[in-house]
Amino acid sequence: MKNTKIRWLSLFALLALALPSFGTAPSYAQANSRTFPETGKTVQGKFLTYWDTHGGLAQQGFPISNEMQEKSDTDGKTYTVQYFERAVFEAHPENPAPNDVLLSLLGVFLYHQKYPSGASGQLASSAPDSHLFPETGKRVGGIFLQYWTTHGGLAQQGLPISEEFIEVSDLNHKSYKVQYFERAVFELHSEFAGTPNEVLLSQLGTFRYKQKYQTPQTTPVVPNPGQPTPVPPAGPTNTPVPSGPDCSGIPASTNMVVTPNCAAPGTVFEFEASGFHPGEIIGIYATRPDQSVFGARFQEPADGAGKVFVSLTTHTDSPTGIWAMSMESTQTHVKAVGYFKLASAAPPPPPRPGTTCDTSGTVDGSATPNHGRVGDTIVFAATGFRAGEAVSFWFTSPQGQVLGTPAPIPGGVNPDGTIGPLPLRLDSSLVPGRWALTFQGASSNHVSVIYFCVGQ
Repeated sequence: MKNTKIRWLSLFALLALALPSFGTAPSYAQANSRTFPETGKTVQGKFLTYWDTHGGLAQQGFPISNEMQEKSDTDGKTYTVQYFERAVFEAHPENPAPNDVLLSLLGVFLYHQKYPSGASGQLASSAPDSHLFPETGKRVGGIFLQYWTTHGGLAQQGLPISEEFIEVSDLNHKSYKVQYFERAVFELHSEFAGTPNEVLLSQLGTFRYKQKYQTPQTTPVVPNPGQPTPVPPAGPTNTPVPSGPDCSGIPASTNMVVTPNCAAPGTVFEFEASGFHPGEIIGIYATRPDQSVFGARFQEPADGAGKVFVSLTTHTDSPTGIWAMSMESTQTHVKAVGYFKLASAAPPPPPRPGTTCDTSGTVDGSATPNHGRVGDTIVFAATGFRAGEAVSFWFTSPQGQVLGTPAPIPGGVNPDGTIGPLPLRLDSSLVPGRWALTFQGASSNHVSVIYFCVGQ
């Protein structure tokens, strides 16, 4: 298995290099660089200098991407960036040092996403040394102020954008006292009191990277072409649609919309509940198929329209079956329940009887030719995506095994919504049989599946 993984990593690199429009980001010309074996990513030039001089691992975390081009959500301009576990570095060559490397406003992005109406239960610090920041009207004190002052201050952390409050961690589902800043989220870990780890930073870079560039289904699902489901024709002919997971048996939700309501473990589910009084406090919890509570119960205020919006991140090892998200007003006792299902789809079936390799079932893509042997080149193309969106891709073997981590392709979509042409030279790491190459759009969730055969 180890050798297979190494071969597939090299194959992924070959596929990425085969297409100039994948947009490999320019790298700094400086000789200083460092590859981190923990993630396999390389940091170099001014980014490495910034990492070394601004807290290193404790402050920035490991690199989780290589350099790439990304359009900023703040000003709409395109910058060379690199993602780390706790930060995103942006190259600003137009600025003199030390401002030629700036950090993205990850704290602002996450706070507005999770708490569009502001987080509930906030309490301004009452510590004797607390400091009021007039720019945002928020107060920082105690251990949080000490950390802010000794770990880069305004340049590294940014201004406070919330007061202190209790939040359930998206990583381990434990409750911590937190405070949001423009570029960071401080977490108080009382179990490490008196040590340098008493205040830790949330992995904002990890969250943002997964949200923008990794597929919602951490365990990719390759649709089954054996029983294509016809859909009404958009043009002269019908287009087969691959079947997905078993989504039967989901009860009807009450006062709640769940998006999606059926997907593979590892998916992020979103919930919109309605029918509450504006501003009232709503108790929220999720239950697994065995009726045990998932994570900690928490509360959110209803917005001005009497609605509550929350999301739930499942894990690849989350139990399959019918789940429920429950909400109840603490004042009027109005209830909302949303049901959803975690179900894994089956891998592609073996070749049909009487055939050596069946490539039917391809959806929104093509392989030319659709078969070959080691040393041959197959050219792939895919359609139906949004121009400029990030796209992930992966391979599935004839045995249904997903090989390699789904790889993000920032800016891999052409202006007309197509991907390709992608020439790929078949090598000895591909066992004979039918393979699948799957693409999935990060914003559209559109899926293209292309089947091809490798012969002896």
